[in-house]
Amino acid sequence: MGNLDRFYSEIAENADVSERHHGERSQSERHHSERNDSERNDGILRFPAGSPAASTKGCSAALNLVYQAAEVIKDIESQATEVEKTSYQKLQIAQKRIEELETELRSAQHCINEARAKLKESNEIAKAERSRLDIAEKRMCELEMRARTAEGQARENANSVARIEEAIRTQILSRRMPTNKMTLTA
Repeated sequence: MGNLDRFYSEIAENADVSERHHGERSQSERHHSERNDSERNDGILRFPAGSPAASTKGCSAALNLVYQAAEVIKDIESQATEVEKTSYQKLQIAQKRIEELETELRSAQHCINEARAKLKESNEIAKAERSRLDIAEKRMCELEMRARTAEGQARENANSVARIEEAIRTQILSRRMPTNKMTLTA
């Protein structure tokens, strides 16, 4: 049986004793009680005088109840103190963990910011390289066009040279031919 159960059972026992004692009151006590009711109306409360044995028994029962209540309160206080200690320890652990997580968060944010800066720098470098590549491709296209044009002119020049050579050959041959024709005719 717990402390509170004991406390309430003794209160009930003491109430039974009080009721029995109440039923045994004498006529003079009732008269005294009626007089007390009239005095209560005047704002003064007077306690009836009881027998010394009943008064001592009631006092010891009340004192016993007070001791029991004190013991229950003491147990509740010790439990509360223990709960407070464990709660404080848990709070300290939780606060320490929060601080650790906040430190990790700041570190992660720092790494993220560095990564973003590097990514931005890389994007700028990539843009510059892409621009240089585009310029180089345009330059290469221009050079290819020039090379084709030069090839076309070279072919045309080669054809011109070939025609000129043919014309020269034809002229040379035509000058020689009349001498040869004369020799043949003679």
